[in-house]
Amino acid sequence: MTVEYIKSMYSKFTSTIGESSVNREIRRPDWMHIIRSQAFANLWYKSHRAHSNGLTVVRVRGTDELHVTGDWRTVFTEGRLTTQMKQKDQYPLPRKSAR
Repeated sequence: MTVEYIKSMYSKFTSTIGESSVNREIRRPDWMHIIRSQAFANLWYKSHRAHSNGLTVVRVRGTDELHVTGDWRTVFTEGRLTTQMKQKDQYPLPRKSAR
Protein backbone atom coordinates (compact mmCIF):
# COMPACT_ATOMS: atom_id res chain seq x y z
CA MET A 1 0.00 0.00 0.00
CA THR A 2 2.83 2.40 0.85
CA VAL A 3 4.61 1.71 -2.45
CA GLU A 4 1.43 2.40 -4.43
CA TYR A 5 0.91 5.66 -2.52
CA ILE A 6 4.48 6.81 -3.15
CA LYS A 7 4.22 5.95 -6.87
CA SER A 8 0.96 7.87 -7.10
CA MET A 9 2.40 10.91 -5.32
CA TYR A 10 5.58 10.85 -7.46
CA SER A 11 3.51 10.61 -10.63
CA LYS A 12 1.32 13.54 -9.57
CA PHE A 13 4.37 15.56 -8.51
CA THR A 14 6.24 15.03 -11.77
CA SER A 15 3.18 15.74 -13.91
CA THR A 16 2.38 19.04 -12.16
CA ILE A 17 5.83 20.41 -11.28
CA GLY A 18 6.42 22.25 -14.56
CA GLU A 19 4.08 24.58 -16.38
CA SER A 20 0.87 23.41 -14.72
CA SER A 21 -2.26 25.33 -13.86
CA VAL A 22 -3.15 22.57 -11.38
CA ASN A 23 -0.27 23.09 -8.98
CA ARG A 24 0.76 26.73 -8.83
CA GLU A 25 2.30 26.44 -5.36
CA ILE A 26 5.13 24.22 -6.56
CA ARG A 27 6.43 25.57 -9.84
CA ARG A 28 9.99 24.41 -10.31
CA PRO A 29 10.76 24.02 -14.02
CA ASP A 30 14.40 23.37 -13.13
CA TRP A 31 13.39 20.32 -11.07
CA MET A 32 11.10 19.16 -13.86
CA HIS A 33 13.93 19.32 -16.38
CA ILE A 34 16.32 17.48 -14.07
CA ILE A 35 13.82 14.69 -13.38
CA ARG A 36 12.81 14.32 -17.03
CA SER A 37 16.43 14.44 -18.22
CA GLN A 38 17.35 11.64 -15.84
CA ALA A 39 14.35 9.60 -17.00
CA PHE A 40 15.41 10.07 -20.66
CA ALA A 41 19.00 9.10 -19.81
CA ASN A 42 17.80 5.95 -17.99
CA LEU A 43 15.66 4.95 -20.98
CA TRP A 44 18.43 5.54 -23.53
CA TYR A 45 20.85 3.59 -21.35
CA LYS A 46 18.38 0.68 -21.33
CA SER A 47 17.99 0.84 -25.09
CA HIS A 48 21.78 0.82 -25.56
CA ARG A 49 22.08 -2.11 -23.17
CA ALA A 50 19.32 -4.00 -25.02
CA HIS A 51 20.99 -3.38 -28.40
CA SER A 52 24.44 -4.34 -27.08
CA ASN A 53 23.00 -7.65 -25.86
CA GLY A 54 21.44 -8.62 -29.19
CA LEU A 55 17.89 -7.34 -28.81
CA THR A 56 16.41 -5.25 -31.61
CA VAL A 57 15.18 -1.87 -30.42
CA VAL A 58 11.93 -1.15 -32.24
CA ARG A 59 10.87 2.08 -30.54
CA VAL A 60 11.99 4.39 -27.74
CA ARG A 61 9.16 6.67 -26.70
CA GLY A 62 8.60 9.19 -23.96
CA THR A 63 10.48 8.70 -20.72
CA ASP A 64 9.48 5.13 -19.95
CA GLU A 65 8.63 3.22 -23.11
CA LEU A 66 11.09 0.83 -24.75
CA HIS A 67 9.88 -1.60 -27.41
CA VAL A 68 12.24 -4.47 -28.24
CA THR A 69 12.15 -7.78 -30.05
CA GLY A 70 13.62 -10.85 -28.45
CA ASP A 71 13.66 -12.17 -24.91
CA TRP A 72 14.32 -9.05 -22.83
CA ARG A 73 14.43 -11.12 -19.62
CA THR A 74 17.87 -12.41 -20.66
CA VAL A 75 19.17 -8.83 -20.41
CA PHE A 76 17.03 -7.20 -17.72
CA THR A 77 15.47 -8.35 -14.49
CA GLU A 78 11.78 -7.70 -14.06
CA GLY A 79 10.77 -5.11 -11.48
CA ARG A 80 10.16 -1.44 -10.76
CA LEU A 81 13.68 -0.17 -10.07
CA THR A 82 15.33 2.14 -12.60
CA THR A 83 17.67 -0.66 -13.67
CA GLN A 84 14.81 -3.13 -14.13
CA MET A 85 12.05 -3.54 -16.73
CA LYS A 86 8.34 -4.15 -16.50
CA GLN A 87 6.37 -5.63 -19.36
CA LYS A 88 3.36 -3.47 -20.07
CA ASP A 89 2.21 -4.96 -23.33
CA GLN A 90 3.15 -7.68 -25.78
CA TYR A 91 2.19 -7.62 -29.43
CA PRO A 92 3.31 -9.16 -32.72
CA LEU A 93 5.15 -6.98 -35.19
CA PRO A 94 3.52 -6.74 -38.64
CA ARG A 95 4.89 -9.24 -41.11
CA LYS A 96 6.30 -8.06 -44.40
CA SER A 97 3.92 -8.87 -47.20
CA ALA A 98 5.17 -11.39 -49.80
CA ARG A 99 5.05 -9.98 -53.31
